[in-house]
Amino acid sequence: MRYLCLIVLILITGCAPLVEETPPINIPGGYRNAPRSTEAPRVSSRWWKDFNDPVLDRLVDETLRNNHDIRLAAERVLEARADLGVSRAGLFPTVNLQADITRQRQSYPGPQGVTNSSTTATTIRPAAVAAYELDLWGKLSSSERASFQRLVSSEENRRTVIQTVVADLASLYFEMIGLQRKIGLLHTRIENNKKTLEIIKRRYRRGLSSYLDLLQARSRLSETEARLPVLERQARDLSQRISIIAGRYPGYIKTDPARDYISKLKPVAVGLPSELLMRRPDLREKEAQMDALFEELKAARARRFPQISLTGSYGWVSDELRGLFRPESLLWRLSAGVLQPLFDAGKLRSSEEAALSRYRQRVIAYAKTVLQAFYEVESALMKRQRLREERGHLLELLKEVQRTYRVSLSRYQRGLVDLLRVLELERQLFQAQERLIDVETAILTNRVFLYRALGGTWEEG
Repeated sequence: MRYLCLIVLILITGCAPLVEETPPINIPGGYRNAPRSTEAPRVSSRWWKDFNDPVLDRLVDETLRNNHDIRLAAERVLEARADLGVSRAGLFPTVNLQADITRQRQSYPGPQGVTNSSTTATTIRPAAVAAYELDLWGKLSSSERASFQRLVSSEENRRTVIQTVVADLASLYFEMIGLQRKIGLLHTRIENNKKTLEIIKRRYRRGLSSYLDLLQARSRLSETEARLPVLERQARDLSQRISIIAGRYPGYIKTDPARDYISKLKPVAVGLPSELLMRRPDLREKEAQMDALFEELKAARARRFPQISLTGSYGWVSDELRGLFRPESLLWRLSAGVLQPLFDAGKLRSSEEAALSRYRQRVIAYAKTVLQAFYEVESALMKRQRLREERGHLLELLKEVQRTYRVSLSRYQRGLVDLLRVLELERQLFQAQERLIDVETAILTNRVFLYRALGGTWEEG
């Protein structure tokens, strides 16, 4: 009766709940910065095609084939799948073939220690040996489920890497286009500075402009030309970085800076915050890691209970080869063993406590990642609205500055205003144009960030 109570106590302890598997997270019913209209398509799995840029499409396709980070992530999936096979094999018996051949001589001493006689024997023993551990406490099955969750985590990590790499590629691509637009704008500004300088030269020869005006115009031209190599260097650096992401040798990427992206951007339905938990691969990855650690915790607890194993062998034993497989040479054995840790100075208990702490850490990290994901979506939605408002104001400002600059230049040619006024308006004009390029570039990169925040990624098929 006493042993029965002990067994029942062990069973109850082994089945006791460890911790809550899923942490409670308060999820709002909608995004605060989401647009009111919901009549828009969901994020496409190939969201970069929404930009209708064949160059970007080719770069992304090349990246999906050749990017080294993506290839490494794919190899980690294969590694995790192989590890799962190792863990799964522990649930089944192991069978090995064992063969021994022994030749032994036995001497028999006679009187006064002199060898009287001896015998020589040969023993041949082939056998199949099987071993199996009973998984009464779930140690092996928990380890197998932990390996499965690590496989799920590695697959989601591969999707996360794809998502990150493609988003980085697209962001750098639009930043490079922004720089190329600035380079084109700078060439226009240089031509305008040269025309202004020629006007001042003619006025100077006719005595209508001062030598100071001439020096100021030359200084402005030199200042503008000095910016050109800086922008060209930055654009080529971005081009080379894009080439590396695409898995190619660093080189120049030809694009179409004049392409109109902004007016062709389609609205995006952001969906509900609760859907984000299933759409984003990084959240699914963290959840799988959390589940794996929970299974490891259960396995760590199960190691504290008795280990019951069965072993058996089936074979033959004979002193000569010709009589090896006779019925009288048959030999078999079946045994069961129990191993119960009695004293290990708290090693197994500490191992379980460490597993519990690792699980709790992952729970905290998961909750943090979820909140960060919500922040990224809210931030992208807020920036989208503010950037569009800023672009509208800049377009109005640009019209006014262009009109004022043309009037001022005309009045300068007639001697009604001084050169400083013209140069200042010219500076304001190109400053507004550059700012417009920056804002439109930010709109595109923020759209990429929004796609990524909403879980837009690449899927097979």
